[in-house]
Amino acid sequence: MSDTERLVASARSGDRDAMASLCFRHQGRLFGLIRARMPASLTQRVAADDLLQETLLEATRKIGAFEDQGPSSFYRWLVGIARYKLAEAERAQRAIKRTKEEALPESVESPETSLSGRAVRREKSQLIHDALANLPDRQSEVIRLRYLEGLNVSETAERLDCTVSAAKSLLTRALAELGEKISNDSR
Repeated sequence: MSDTERLVASARSGDRDAMASLCFRHQGRLFGLIRARMPASLTQRVAADDLLQETLLEATRKIGAFEDQGPSSFYRWLVGIARYKLAEAERAQRAIKRTKEEALPESVESPETSLSGRAVRREKSQLIHDALANLPDRQSEVIRLRYLEGLNVSETAERLDCTVSAAKSLLTRALAELGEKISNDSR
């Protein structure tokens, strides 16, 4: 039995030190892979080390599901999780872009706005608010704090009683979910 196989077996049995050793052993190579695969547009919004931490956290949560398939299978499994986290961040980035393009309608309408323009704006506003209402409470809260109350990420994290990294991750997932709900509801 190789050292990695022994550590994986121990980690699957709940040994946190074994899992920490596995993460430490693979984090450098995994970090390089994440950085190499991150599009430039994503690097402006998400740090590669945040994606690395999310990957390792997910691996820690799901170590029980890992199935050994020979040499390097653990690292390949980590790469699969990292690719998923990258794809998730890219989806969230697209959702943010869509959300900015379809910004929340302003409550004050210009007197020059036509009746049909006002109706469209009210319809979009209702669509967004309905989608927000259908998000899980914590996701709805992070969007409300960040975009409706205008708090920065640090202030949002403080109000949610979590780390800045956790708030960023939650916001990323919430915006992706919101964008998906809006696009599904508008069809």
